[in-house]
Amino acid sequence: MTRCMVRFFSRLAVLALLPLLGGVACSSAPLSEKAEEVTGSSNAAITTTDVISRAEQWVAVKLKYCQAVNGGRDYDAACSTYCSRQSNPQWDPYRSDCSGFVSWAWQLPAPGRVTGTFAPYVTDISHVIAAKDLAEGDAVNNDHHIMLFKAWTVPGKTATFLEEPGCSSSTPYAHELTSNVTLNGNSITVAWSGDTFTAIRYDKIQPADQPVRGAVDSTACEGLAGWAQDPDSPDAPVKVVLDFDAPTGQPNSGSMELIASDKRSDLCTAIGSCNHGFSIQVPVGLRDGKAHQVFAYGLDTLNGAATLLSAPKSFTCATPSMPIGVKRHVLTQVSLKDWKIDPLLDIAHEPTAAVASLPTGSDLDVQPTVAISDDGSPSVYVIDGGKKRFLADIATWQFAAQKWPAAKLAATPSGVDWPKTRFILQGVGDPAVYVLDVAPVEKGAPNSDAPNGTASGSPVDSSSDGGGCSVSGGSRGDLAWMLGLGMIGLCARRRTRAKAA
Repeated sequence: MTRCMVRFFSRLAVLALLPLLGGVACSSAPLSEKAEEVTGSSNAAITTTDVISRAEQWVAVKLKYCQAVNGGRDYDAACSTYCSRQSNPQWDPYRSDCSGFVSWAWQLPAPGRVTGTFAPYVTDISHVIAAKDLAEGDAVNNDHHIMLFKAWTVPGKTATFLEEPGCSSSTPYAHELTSNVTLNGNSITVAWSGDTFTAIRYDKIQPADQPVRGAVDSTACEGLAGWAQDPDSPDAPVKVVLDFDAPTGQPNSGSMELIASDKRSDLCTAIGSCNHGFSIQVPVGLRDGKAHQVFAYGLDTLNGAATLLSAPKSFTCATPSMPIGVKRHVLTQVSLKDWKIDPLLDIAHEPTAAVASLPTGSDLDVQPTVAISDDGSPSVYVIDGGKKRFLADIATWQFAAQKWPAAKLAATPSGVDWPKTRFILQGVGDPAVYVLDVAPVEKGAPNSDAPNGTASGSPVDSSSDGGGCSVSGGSRGDLAWMLGLGMIGLCARRRTRAKAA
């Protein structure tokens, strides 16, 4: 048998198999030696949005229908002998028939599959779904035609499709159509053509990355609150960035980050997950009796993209009452940064006279020194003036602790505890910024944790060593004098009684 006869009978055999593989009308296998059918699948997943975007490239240029690659021999009798269409290096290797169109959109290898190698006939890369569940990027298939599903116009009743219809069609090129449909389980009948199809989905298709959703739903001064959820990771906590008085990245805006993970029962049904709330007190720097705005952004859990959760909200809060304590000067703008002080958010603006009336302590160190023992002990200390001062809440002060040798930390003298609550202030019109430290202890007065939002009235006692053995209210010398005077008085009374006897 000659080579020519072998080629003839080979092609004849392929023609005999075409009805089984998907029908001649739309997606017969290419017969040229130049582009034999490939039925493998791409390794890469693809999003629904990308599927439609790729398909609409052909729709936009009305890419001509061919049952062959560009320039290849076309054996569809309704088409030209050779495929001649708009050239594009990415499209050229694909057949531009209905199944080549879906293969291109799903990013399958060129020249593309035929209808008989998609579900429901072959299920190696696609599977049957309920027709009511058709979504962007899915397809509808039968033994002679396949179309991409774009969207529901009216769910279950009217839908939009993308297709390459055939050379004999009145629109023999890639185009979009909207039609009434009838659903029956996995089947969908499209009134446009009268054809009934099976609804199918590509195994590696993924939902498009959706932006974070949420809102700021309270601007109370004691509870600036809202919620945020990433629909692509509906149960995961979401990072939220709050910008004040200007959109993110703009000058003169203060910014803070928090995590939307608080349980809110009202969200459980509304968004299908409960733990997506957030709430903070309005920062003291914005409690000045003036109107301010908050811009809340949710950050995508996959790529960190920021989405504005809702239109900016306004709030006005009164100036907070000033605690009693010792004011300690923050020396430079660099020190503000090192002490994690945001000039817009963290500094309370108090009457100048009230600030001036506070006792003045030593200047703060240029940058904080915060230590934790390397022996695993959890206690954290601020090293201040050569003493270690216990820090109850490192998160409030936004400090980072460095490990110290246990022996070195143990040998460092103890001072009074570092304030539990952070309060930074400046007088109105005065550039000097102060951190309010614990007020020292007056003799006879209990130790104080001020500033804690309530004036303690306690003057400063810089001599307190913070130890547990000292006698509050006086020194050991004072106590000895008092005991001595008591003994003298007792003896004097005894002598008087003896003389009287």
